[in-house]
Amino acid sequence: MIFNPQMLPKIRSEALMQSFRGMPCSLRIASFAGLPCAPQSTVVGAHLPVFGRGIGTKVSDLFVVAACQRCHDMLDERDLIGAEIRKSYPGAYADRLLKALCETQSRWIADGLVVVPKAKVI
Repeated sequence: MIFNPQMLPKIRSEALMQSFRGMPCSLRIASFAGLPCAPQSTVVGAHLPVFGRGIGTKVSDLFVVAACQRCHDMLDERDLIGAEIRKSYPGAYADRLLKALCETQSRWIADGLVVVPKAKVI
């Protein structure tokens, strides 16, 4: 059994990373700043800032959400507003990331990209 989350295996999946074309932004953190999301045509997979990341390595592709360019820039703090939002509203920010992950993974299940053996989709 692995107790240290940094030691858990990572997956890389081209199918998951390509699945974001045509998806709406699930991150929607631009709304914290009163801004709309960027156009849906800019949506890509954005790796969440959780365990497993480091210099030269990203987290597992299981921890990726659909993000428009504006929200992705805020998540990665390429836009200074993103850093300010994270610091000013840490609970709401974390809640938005978790909801984005749940939404993205639910879409993957609906599209058959993630299959849970013996599960029933309702």
